[in-house]
Amino acid sequence: MRLNSRLPQPIQTTVIRETHIPSASAVTRVIRQDGGIYAVTVRQDEGTRVVYVNESGTIVQAPGSTVTTTTTEPTEQQVITYEEVQQDLPRYQLIKKDHDKEIYLDRQTGKKVKVERKD
Repeated sequence: MRLNSRLPQPIQTTVIRETHIPSASAVTRVIRQDGGIYAVTVRQDEGTRVVYVNESGTIVQAPGSTVTTTTTEPTEQQVITYEEVQQDLPRYQLIKKDHDKEIYLDRQTGKKVKVERKD
């Protein structure tokens, strides 16, 4: 997949800068969503990451859309503390809450993270 053939220059520049990918071959998927938001999936050492970029090349939060991405990679959940979530609220989106256990979507990595609250 050629990054420059799928993305306008401002978006291409932002994706390379924000994800620190070595080359365009690390881009695995590009989805242009309603409203001109691009969901760009890149392969990094620690796994895959989805970056949301608007048409002007600015990083934006994941839109509340119905875009579903399916992956065949193993889905191991990272466990983080509630304090970590509170320190970077825009990064995490609550998916499920069950008593003292919460599952969040990490918008930077596109992976689910688990929080066990002990009040």
